[in-house]
Amino acid sequence: MSAGALIALRDRIAEGEMALADELQRAVVARVDELIETVEAGARAAARVPHPDWPEVAARLARARYLTGRGWRRYLGDHANADVVAAAITHAVDADTRALAADVERVGAAGATAPVLRRSAEAFSIPCAACGGEAVTLTVSKVGPAGAEQLVVSSVSPVTVFRSIAGPRMRDVLALLEAADTGQVVAHLRTTQPGGCDAWCEACDRVYCKQHYAIEAQWSGSWHEGTFATCPLGHEHRID
Repeated sequence: MSAGALIALRDRIAEGEMALADELQRAVVARVDELIETVEAGARAAARVPHPDWPEVAARLARARYLTGRGWRRYLGDHANADVVAAAITHAVDADTRALAADVERVGAAGATAPVLRRSAEAFSIPCAACGGEAVTLTVSKVGPAGAEQLVVSSVSPVTVFRSIAGPRMRDVLALLEAADTGQVVAHLRTTQPGGCDAWCEACDRVYCKQHYAIEAQWSGSWHEGTFATCPLGHEHRID
């Protein structure tokens, strides 16, 4: 069974092995059940005939890794035994997703070299390594009929929806876009723009779309504390 390690761990938790209070134990078991469904859905997508659905697998892996990373830390908080439980769940997810992660790594390696796509005379996109869809869009636009041109760059963040580039730096980016070299465009954005290229995962050296990141915006009341993205291979980075 694809989620065998998680199922065994869930049963151990349900039997009281982790010494959790009753209410927390029930909550943790429910959380692990969610992980089991996420991993098994990824396995079903990978086994789809005649063609595995690798974008679906990648999305499920990102969700599973989020649930064992930032999502899990926020969920357990300061509960006693939180570190022990989190470590056990992370280990089980590692065991159950090792083969899926290797396949996603292989598929993503091929997608990482895809060139910039030209959508129109003034619109470009950087493809997602997981699905080939639009991870970043870059569109020449104006603020009002008489406004100066600017390059509007999309963000994977639900808080910062886009960033704009104008003047000489815009022309530099457009020249790289015309050359269709994804790596050069991403490197330029990372080194010249305050927001960098938030769709880029440094650990993977790949660009993913928002469907292939698990994204969480953290708020304290109306104050935005930060936004974090977890990629299909479990790498987390701050995007806001």
